[in-house]
Amino acid sequence: MRTKTRDEIKQDLIRNYSTRLPDLDLTDGTPEQDMFIESQIEGSLSNIWNEIGYTGKLHAPITYYPDLEEEDIDNFCATFGVVPRPATRSIGKAIFYTYTDPPDTIEIANGIKINTGGAEPIEFEVDGTYRIPFATRNAYYNATEERWEIECNVRAVRAGSDYRAGTGTVIRLQTVIPGIEGVINNAPIVGGEESESIPSRISRVVQKFQGRDLGPSSGILNFVGVYASAVNIVGANDPLMERDEGLGGAVDIYIIESDLESITEEFIITSSGLSLGVNVPYTSTGITLTLQPVDSIISVILNDVVLDPSYYTLIKDTGLLSKSTRANDKIELTSTGISSTGIFKDGDVIEVSYNYNALLHTIEDDLNSATNHYQGRDYLLRNMTPVTIDVYMRFKEVEGQDFDAIASGVELAVSDFIARIKNAGAVELADIINVAKAYTGVDNIDTTTADQTNTGGGNKTAQKDVLLGKNEYPIAGTIDLQRWTNQ
Repeated sequence: MRTKTRDEIKQDLIRNYSTRLPDLDLTDGTPEQDMFIESQIEGSLSNIWNEIGYTGKLHAPITYYPDLEEEDIDNFCATFGVVPRPATRSIGKAIFYTYTDPPDTIEIANGIKINTGGAEPIEFEVDGTYRIPFATRNAYYNATEERWEIECNVRAVRAGSDYRAGTGTVIRLQTVIPGIEGVINNAPIVGGEESESIPSRISRVVQKFQGRDLGPSSGILNFVGVYASAVNIVGANDPLMERDEGLGGAVDIYIIESDLESITEEFIITSSGLSLGVNVPYTSTGITLTLQPVDSIISVILNDVVLDPSYYTLIKDTGLLSKSTRANDKIELTSTGISSTGIFKDGDVIEVSYNYNALLHTIEDDLNSATNHYQGRDYLLRNMTPVTIDVYMRFKEVEGQDFDAIASGVELAVSDFIARIKNAGAVELADIINVAKAYTGVDNIDTTTADQTNTGGGNKTAQKDVLLGKNEYPIAGTIDLQRWTNQ
């Protein structure tokens, strides 16, 4: 690239002046040098050459992006339809509870705020709508804790890696919820990330060159990457593809992210529907819900009577279409429900309120739009399957440090590390040990007994690593940290 250093510019000036004005004294420290050399360099020549060099780098931004201003990088990426992915929010679960018998139905609405304690509390909000119906409140009674409670999905109000929470730290109701006395998180809330880095953006531009349309898998990854940070594609000849019968054209797109929306559906049972079972979503004991996949049931009302949650259960589809927009998740009457209310019969009106993942539908609808339609392509959006990773580890704290306080920090660090793996394909025990070792206050770790256990999927190797499929991602389970005396 054409550019010059300050010294090269100086030598060029001296050489030219010496040719034209041989009697001019341009040695260091003379007034002539200050006037004809230094002032020219400082006044404009140095800046001009810097601009020439910068302009040259603008023509090769993939190579020289570390030297370019972010605004210019953004403009370059935008020409290829690549915009920075925004920061993401930490996610987890929180339990809302009351020690007083609820006098009425309790509703925990989408967006209700909760936060941690301390001088600088971190805010979280409920993702989805949840209810403890008055008529069935006893189904939510926890005899061990002697309280009524319900577990809800939550996410950080603000995006980024700073907005996480360790076990038992989310303890405040920021918004008053009638009938609810408190809240607690029994597991860490983790996973938030900063906005996309410049190297990542440049990498996606390169991917755009490799997949400029929706033909190749790289093009689909680029397209879906606008909506989700973790995407895996399963197409023809992939062992996970079982629904195309070897004909090709089917493309399963797995993502981790979700955007829960609440909906209420009404189903009217007819005798013809029960007898023929054609073009109806119900049987005498179950109802397949319309919007899939279903995350959770809020309530079921039969002929204006709220059913006890023990009367029904959410049956998740485990077939070829499981966890997808075409899944067959349904509510099914339990034996308790059948003995109490009977089976569904002609004239029954059932109202079901539930939460479903609307993000999958948003992506699929965009892929199938008139603008993006690809002839002969059958897209199916699916949620990846979470694989719970339990960790056992013994460590010794630095002398003078409080073990319990250090263990709490290590738990959060390890849980967050596992959450960030996303669709990378493996959880390696050595990496988890390194995360724990790097935490301030940890002196030494017993690597001989450190272990991790996978539940719900994955394959554990002889080296105690967990390998994950394209349809799987890891979530942190129990992080069991014990004190190691090393004696």
